[in-house]
Amino acid sequence: MASIGIIRSGQAWAWRNETSSPVFHEALVRQVGEKKVQVELVADHWEGERRWVSPARLEVRWSDRHDYIELDRKLRAVTAWSPSQLDRRTAEHVFIKLIPLEIAEFNADSAGTSVVHDIPALARLAGLTPDDLRAEPAFLHEHELTVPWKTTERIGRAVAAKYPHKLLSRIEREEREANERALHGVTLTDFEGEDHHLGPADARERFEKRQKPYLDKLREWIGAERAADLLERRELGSARKSCCRRYRSAGRA
Repeated sequence: MASIGIIRSGQAWAWRNETSSPVFHEALVRQVGEKKVQVELVADHWEGERRWVSPARLEVRWSDRHDYIELDRKLRAVTAWSPSQLDRRTAEHVFIKLIPLEIAEFNADSAGTSVVHDIPALARLAGLTPDDLRAEPAFLHEHELTVPWKTTERIGRAVAAKYPHKLLSRIEREEREANERALHGVTLTDFEGEDHHLGPADARERFEKRQKPYLDKLREWIGAERAADLLERRELGSARKSCCRRYRSAGRA
């Protein structure tokens, strides 16, 4: 994107009607104002039309457009998905919790894309192949791989199923807190520092609407059966430890 300070009269720039459009037009700079630039659209079908446009709309010098347009095409292809806010929230939590930042990052954009800094390391971590990560329309730019939502989700589900314990701890903690609040209510502090008390019924409703769908989605990514099996094992282990403590105490008595 151009800034007003680098634009000169007589230069040719690439311009498009909308930022979402794949079509770029040659725009010849006629005047440079304080905040806007007057351009003349060169192609015959524009019939010499002139417009005052924001300098940010002049995206690249016309002579340098080919690489820029190709990168733009790849970006539009990789951002073609529109995952739900719930799915994006789940992906963000899984990436932050289970994938080191130096290996990969969730972009937290509306398209659910991610960037992979170390392809071999992520493949090992997730139990996927490098080709799985490079699946189209993923593309490599400046040594970093940008992947679409379908690959982001595949990565997230793979690591969640492979390393579920940290995720399960979060689920259990939030459900314990929800049970307590459903019995006693909760006092919440808003952004202005004011406290608001929710009674048990309101606290339960808040959990059902805001947290439960997210926790259920985390379980889904782990794998419902695997999550249930791990929780059952944990409960059995706790019960055995409790029995052993009681046995040792009885023996000492």
